[in-house]
Amino acid sequence: MTTVSRERETLPLNGASGAPELEASAGERGGKVLLWGLITVAATVIGALIPLIRTPRFYFYDDTQAGAYGIWIEIGQSLRRGDWWLFNDEAWAAGNYAAEGQWGLWNPMVMLIGLLATVVADGVVFATLLKISLMVLLALGTFLLARSYGAAAPWAAVAGTAVPLTGFTTYFDGSSWVTGLMVFALLPWAWWGLRRIVVRRGNPAPALIASYLLITVGYVHGTIMLVVVFLALLIELLVRRQAERIIPLCLTGVVLGLVALTVYLPGVLTAEVTARASEIGNSGFLGTDLTGLASSSVASALPQVSGWWGAYSPVPVLYIAWFLPLIGLVSLDRMRGKWQQLAGLIVFGAISLMLTLAPSDLGPLRFPIRLVPYFSLALLVLFAVLVSRARVRELTRGRVAAVAVLYGAGMYLAWSQNPTIDRIHFVLGGVAAAGLIAVLVVLYAPHKLVKTWGVRAAAAGMIAVSLVTAVGQKHYFPATPLPDFHYPESPEEFQEPLAEAEGMAFIVGQPDRLGPDIWNETLASNAWYLNDTPTHNLYSPIMFRAYSEDLCMSSHGWTCQNAADSLFTPDEETGELLVDLLSIDTVQILRDPEDTDGTQLAARMVPDGWSEVERTDDAVTWVRDEPLESNGEASWSSPGTSVTTISDSSQELVLRVDQVPADGGEVVLSRLAWPGYEVEGGNLADPLRGYLLTVDVPADSEGQEIHVTFEPPAWPVLVTLIYTAIGLGVLWSLAHLVARLRKPAKKTTRRSAHAESGEL
Repeated sequence: MTTVSRERETLPLNGASGAPELEASAGERGGKVLLWGLITVAATVIGALIPLIRTPRFYFYDDTQAGAYGIWIEIGQSLRRGDWWLFNDEAWAAGNYAAEGQWGLWNPMVMLIGLLATVVADGVVFATLLKISLMVLLALGTFLLARSYGAAAPWAAVAGTAVPLTGFTTYFDGSSWVTGLMVFALLPWAWWGLRRIVVRRGNPAPALIASYLLITVGYVHGTIMLVVVFLALLIELLVRRQAERIIPLCLTGVVLGLVALTVYLPGVLTAEVTARASEIGNSGFLGTDLTGLASSSVASALPQVSGWWGAYSPVPVLYIAWFLPLIGLVSLDRMRGKWQQLAGLIVFGAISLMLTLAPSDLGPLRFPIRLVPYFSLALLVLFAVLVSRARVRELTRGRVAAVAVLYGAGMYLAWSQNPTIDRIHFVLGGVAAAGLIAVLVVLYAPHKLVKTWGVRAAAAGMIAVSLVTAVGQKHYFPATPLPDFHYPESPEEFQEPLAEAEGMAFIVGQPDRLGPDIWNETLASNAWYLNDTPTHNLYSPIMFRAYSEDLCMSSHGWTCQNAADSLFTPDEETGELLVDLLSIDTVQILRDPEDTDGTQLAARMVPDGWSEVERTDDAVTWVRDEPLESNGEASWSSPGTSVTTISDSSQELVLRVDQVPADGGEVVLSRLAWPGYEVEGGNLADPLRGYLLTVDVPADSEGQEIHVTFEPPAWPVLVTLIYTAIGLGVLWSLAHLVARLRKPAKKTTRRSAHAESGEL
């Protein structure tokens, strides 16, 4: 290798020839950027299709099956009926959609997804198309963000292609946690839009739209990271001594803060009755450490990330990109005096890393590994910028050694964490080594073609190797370690279970442990939204604590076997069976997985007043002889008190008092006592059993009406706030557009080029 002086090594460089690409004509620059943007899209689509080779249902696992798909269908059907899904008393613990926050009540993108879900007649196909679209959105946003910080188009394309291929995004957010993928896909666009406001004095509309969509998805981790973006940009402006540009950034923050209040405050004001955690602790569950992150350049690294699978992740969840050792080509001297231009990017990356390494439980926030994608985004964008602006012009032995050491250290850590898969390490590590050598040759070979095509050829080759690596990775690790419940693919198939049911149903048991054939007889979690039978057993990430504890119900809606005994046990205060207080007309009891021969299930005898309508080896179904069909209405009245239902809907119940004693009475409703209920013509009493809504009936109210209504806490104020935010955003964007149109045209080619490169 040729040894060069320190001074020569740090000459200005864009490409092997040192020609500054950003000084090309506007037309050529635009053409190149468009081409590399299209390459990013094409490569991302190919990369997203690779997992389907081995696992056709790759994008239809765990929460996508059990949670998101049912939500999309329910939203789509509600829109088609002309309804708004703010609250649903028939969904019980899962029906407080404003408190849950993740139902896209204010999000047009989620609404569109819901409508499309009701059109595509295959859940797997729809989830696959949606997630590939989100990954394309993520890749393009990353491409634009890298460009805004000064990355050349080829390197921005490398970063844009790599981000959707990272381990957590592929195996967790991509396969299962789709709301995480949604907000992650939107964050680079929001960040890019915010930089346009403070760097180029651009129209606020792109930032406001992307940020609004991100916040109203309701996935709090994305909103937290958007706040981190604001903080990072604030520090960037202070470091660059451009405090005057903080004003539009703060104005944007105020507008979006009003939106965030509307989305998240109902959950905060409802938290007292939910199962949300409030403690800070560290069980190590789904946490990360620096050793795992240090091997993130190895596609086969299985880090020490404990989860449902044990102590070590069975998939490369912390993988970022095979080409990270090329950071050894960056000259710090070349960046001397220019780090302040990257202050925001560095601050975001540092905070992301800190949050990734945080304790496993920070109050209601769990699983710090969820934030690994944001650290990956910052690292890959920083890589693209640094190799664009500070890569050494000529290769030295020291630089080769730096790349080799970084590669070797990653490989060693990957092997030491899991030495039993040395063959996989050898294959994927060999691909990475070949890719690194090829990049060095293409960038630094003493040939005239290198001066013209070196950077573009290297970038194209890196994208190709990334896709080859993805093929190998998905061959050895074909699916997420999260569960596949093997739900049916067609919505019509979800109609088959509980065909004999009447009224409100309750399912006792854990269907996920009985094998895929059980879905012919029952469903679980939000799959019930695709069935005509309303059930208690829907998915709720917040739950209603007292109710869930009383019926030993998990967030996924399945219960312990004791729930059946609880349902048919008299309540101590009222003397009524709990099944009557809950207005349940159908009870299905599933076989306990430990009851392998079905003896316990066979011993279940039908109660008086009920009939057995179906019995199989795995389930027995009972239906009330005279169905109540009175969910949400009065299920018990104190002696001498009687009421009649005048009208009943999820958010309003009107009762007529037919009889009440001289000292007043009490009525229990088959509704959960969520904060936000108000009573006109009566008073709220302490909830029965800690969760059933109870109303005190005044002594002199005979013949009068009692109105029971529900609105999320502070809802009128919050609705006013979000409409104010939308109005302010529209007015600001229009005012900016009008002001720009009134300005005389100026020659801004060079200024735009500098702004695009991050040089303010």
